[in-house]
Amino acid sequence: MRAGENADAGSGRASRQMSGGLLWPSTPDVAGGYGGDFGRSDGDAEHVDAPEGDRGLLSAVFDSVVKIHCTHSEPDYLMPWQRVRQWTSSSSGFVVDVEGIGRRVLTNAHSVDYGSMSLVQRRGAEKKYPAVVEAIGSECDLALLRVEEEDFWAGADGGDGGAVPALRFGPLPRLQDEVDVLGYPTGGDSLSVTSGVVSRTEMQEYVHAGMSLLAVQIDAAINSGNSGGPVVNARREVVGVAFQSLGSAENIGYVVPVTVVRHFLEDVRRHRGYTGFCSLGVKLNLLQNAAFRKSLGLRDGTTGVAIRSVDPTFPAATRQLLRASDVITAADGIPVANDGKIPFRHGERVSLACYVQTKFVGDSVRLDLLRDGRATSVDLPVAVRSPKLPAHWNDAPPPYLVVSGLVFTVLSVPLLKWRNAWGGYVSDDISYLLGLRNDYVEQEGDQVVVLAQVLAHRENLGYDKYMDLHLVTYNGAEVRSLRHLHRLIRSGEEEFMRFEFAGDGPVIVLERSTMEEVTREVCGEHGIREASYLPTKEETTDVSAEESS
Repeated sequence: MRAGENADAGSGRASRQMSGGLLWPSTPDVAGGYGGDFGRSDGDAEHVDAPEGDRGLLSAVFDSVVKIHCTHSEPDYLMPWQRVRQWTSSSSGFVVDVEGIGRRVLTNAHSVDYGSMSLVQRRGAEKKYPAVVEAIGSECDLALLRVEEEDFWAGADGGDGGAVPALRFGPLPRLQDEVDVLGYPTGGDSLSVTSGVVSRTEMQEYVHAGMSLLAVQIDAAINSGNSGGPVVNARREVVGVAFQSLGSAENIGYVVPVTVVRHFLEDVRRHRGYTGFCSLGVKLNLLQNAAFRKSLGLRDGTTGVAIRSVDPTFPAATRQLLRASDVITAADGIPVANDGKIPFRHGERVSLACYVQTKFVGDSVRLDLLRDGRATSVDLPVAVRSPKLPAHWNDAPPPYLVVSGLVFTVLSVPLLKWRNAWGGYVSDDISYLLGLRNDYVEQEGDQVVVLAQVLAHRENLGYDKYMDLHLVTYNGAEVRSLRHLHRLIRSGEEEFMRFEFAGDGPVIVLERSTMEEVTREVCGEHGIREASYLPTKEETTDVSAEESS
């Protein structure tokens, strides 16, 4: 699977609609599923009126779709102080009107990832307008762009229409619903329209950041350049955003569903930037085995899933609300099956995580539990997980620290990709690092510090072949993060610096007295302007603090 290029704030009603009513079906149907026309926005902000008639409506919809040109400059994750050779891409986007924020252009995150320059071009127009990435959600592969020049919005650039209309959102499409994919695929400058039908709705891994979210599969190809374009229904309402395709099959494309899109926009509106998708903070055991269910006291057809472990940084652990071997039987009254699935719509089931992902930071989920054979319930606050291995750096450079030629950085998914960790053959060191991906952090701010490489110098002779090693201790102290390592080195007064690595890794010992001189010489030889880049958490988030125009 590949990504497209690779592939009212105080209103209680509005709040309830976003956190539950419109992002999740709420009315059980006769088959036990949860039906209803959810995902629709009937209370959207004002939109530019479309001309009367179907042709006029089509023209207004087409005029809302824009072409995005981006010049990317991605970091070199093995030498994080520099960038790789820049490259350009073209993709698609469309105009939305977000309540409390204003008119923006919505596109894919991978369309503007590490973009040094992003330009937006209206349909039929020559001029390209600079755009600012206001919020980026790598997990859901969505980004919100702000265009500040009023000529773009007024249509004063000679485009096909006048003022740019904003598209409306429709309901989540159902199986066999017909949809159109609008965008600017590679191979032409004119707007392209391809048609297809919805063939499946289920959880899928979003390639850009490796997170599983609800996705819609359609039988229309999503080609390079289509990324970020709207997917509309017969009423010309947006039901999703094109984002990736299945490389091993023809005419299979994946769409970010309208429910995920609206969650992203509401998240940005509430928090003045993107925070992420929530989870319970637990790992689960499925209970499809009869003996397992019996051992936990499940009787009389009661179903559920057992908690295997709890993230120590989540409210489930810090408030002692959940513990291992608790059985979750229902969430907000929705029954949980032994395979971890819950009813979605008639004939459709999704994982429990899919429902939790409709919540926002500050929300809670009421869990019905079976604990030691007795029924109980808890109101569990949900939160956004801080993974042990970051899936992205939010368009910021990756952190690093150079010490006497030793290059330390933070283990991340992009770094593992650069080391071809998912290739056919990897070293034992890479295999070990890959195994850390799903571990919990023990406390907020923990990182896996790795020795990426050693820049050769006479003082580090014998160590120059070492790489991909997990640093565990420095002079006997456990290393919790790259910034923590920097503090340990700067505050120490020992004659030697002793670095110990995980498993059967080697021990590296260097003299402290030569550290500053060696570091300066190595940085000078390799053109490294600064020996370290250690941003705070706030400096690596993609939250925009600017007030919207």
